Amino acid sequence: MCLSVEASKSVNYVMLPAPSSFFQHLPQKKSNRIINFKSTRLHTNSFLDSFSLTFILHFAAVNSTEKSMDLSDVSGIQLATSPPPRTAVDYNSSFEESPAKRVKFSHELTKSFDEKLSQTVTLICRNNEEVFVERTLLSHYSTYFRVLFSNEFRDSQASSHRIRLITASDFHLLITIPRAFEQGIKPNINVQKAVELLEPAAYLQINIALEHISDIICANLSHENIIKIFRLALLYHTPLALRVWRAMIRQFQTMFATNVYLTLKENELIGLLTDKHLNLKSEDERTVVVNWIKHNSPLQSDRIVQFAQRNFARRPQPDSTKYEVIRNRQPIGAVVSFGGWASRGVAQKIEVFNTRCERWQTCNFNYDVPNIRRAYNGIELVDDKLVVFGGFNGIQHFQTTTVFDLETKKWKSGANMHDKRCYVTGTKAKDSHGRHLIYACGGMNGVSRLKTAEVYDPQTDRWTEIANMAHMRSDGAVVSIDNKVIAIGGFDGRNIHLGGECYDSIVDKWYPLASNMRTRRTGCTAVPIMDHVCMVLGGFNGVKRLDTAELYDMREGVWHSVSVMHTARSNFSACTMDYSVYVAGGFDGQSTTKDSERLDLRARKWQALPDLAEAKSALRMISLTDHPFLDELFHISDDDDVVTRW
Repeated sequence: MCLSVEASKSVNYVMLPAPSSFFQHLPQKKSNRIINFKSTRLHTNSFLDSFSLTFILHFAAVNSTEKSMDLSDVSGIQLATSPPPRTAVDYNSSFEESPAKRVKFSHELTKSFDEKLSQTVTLICRNNEEVFVERTLLSHYSTYFRVLFSNEFRDSQASSHRIRLITASDFHLLITIPRAFEQGIKPNINVQKAVELLEPAAYLQINIALEHISDIICANLSHENIIKIFRLALLYHTPLALRVWRAMIRQFQTMFATNVYLTLKENELIGLLTDKHLNLKSEDERTVVVNWIKHNSPLQSDRIVQFAQRNFARRPQPDSTKYEVIRNRQPIGAVVSFGGWASRGVAQKIEVFNTRCERWQTCNFNYDVPNIRRAYNGIELVDDKLVVFGGFNGIQHFQTTTVFDLETKKWKSGANMHDKRCYVTGTKAKDSHGRHLIYACGGMNGVSRLKTAEVYDPQTDRWTEIANMAHMRSDGAVVSIDNKVIAIGGFDGRNIHLGGECYDSIVDKWYPLASNMRTRRTGCTAVPIMDHVCMVLGGFNGVKRLDTAELYDMREGVWHSVSVMHTARSNFSACTMDYSVYVAGGFDGQSTTKDSERLDLRARKWQALPDLAEAKSALRMISLTDHPFLDELFHISDDDDVVTRW
């Protein structure tokens, strides 16, 4: 709905009939409760710009009756992707007038609008509680009241309005939320109250409150309440419904494990199964459909039976290599391999591991990549920025930093490190302000091994030197646990280290760990397992390549042995994802290897995985979970053969 006055020959009025069913002018009546809002008058200039008033009404047709809602009665998943329905017919008219008349009319309109907003209005809430509040305040925070007060509806000039769906105290809370944000305060509301306020916030179109309520609800989603919340959001706020839908896609594997998905409606389940981002293992797709059909009556499952028969028969590759699936899907997470040293020098391929079809795929990284192809470098993902630093390309030892922004998909050169660093190890940790910083420790500058260390701030693009380590370490391992940086193992040019040291950023000092590892290690890799626990894997002890791994618990300061790997290796890479440790590449004592494997932390067992596309050592891997950039890595098509309109 829009009313505009512009400096042109034609002035268009787009108006809606007065929503008399929503605004009821009631006779004066004594109430049990009165709330008076005293607020600073707002300037009407904030609503007027170049003699133009533009007001948008999103959900004028929200049901305002007081009857309770049964979430089980909500149907029609189509609303999740459809625009809000139009609430009335637009009436258009245009006429010609002189510029002088237009200016006079504009001044009259501004004066009339000022007079309207200077008045106080009485809101009669649930249980006949009265709230006295200035029209200026209501117009500032609520699109609903702004449209009402700025137009010539039947109830626009009424001194009182009935808002039946909200109590006076809840209305006070809704108005308090945007006022608190203006003062830099984030209101603390529990999820139950947020759900109660969703309907009135959407009805009155208090957008700041609506966004805050949506954030609270999304932060408290679980597999137990997500379906009910989704259906509730469909009624009142489509953007929230879309957020909950995406969360349902991410949590569907848990919904399957707990049988919560059996309460989905047929069109909801079909909608989920057609989504390429659905987080569901390939081996479980047939079970999902069969169990849902058994749980529901034949009349409720006729469409999904036809849907399953048609799409399971297609057996799309590669996801259907082992199991029947509806369609190829994009994994919820991925392990990405960069660089490394192959038989012909620096590896050229970027590979990504597809957890659905259990295989490595070559990634067509179609972006201009400056100097990322290197080995023995450091790489970290911080705040949607992939930071590559140091390394070696067979000729040059790098001290440069290259940053790839996953959002803009552009590369840029960052600040140089203070030292050239090959065989460098790095990790990320939070500082006292909650910012992620990247630590680069040790390495080799082409002449000597290093004990120096430095820290990189991606926000300021600056490397800062920190205290030196107690020992020179190249080809060691660095990991962050408890927001503390731990350097382990490595080689100083003569000796392979058995111990490690921990960096305290507050006092800028390195301290030795409470105990040494069970085995000397260089060319090893470390990954965080829990808040207080890290794991060191593989390496070289001076005699042979190692297949062993050890756990270190910061709380007790003791190293513990864990299951051995299938392949002994050094100068490889490892990362964690979904309660598993992924290991790939390296040198096995005879040659570089393409072997990869995975440790299930819950089962404490290693599982052999398909080989990399090429054998390489000194590669670097990162894990990426539930991120939009996965679309760029996998390039899963929309698969038009699958029913996508539901």
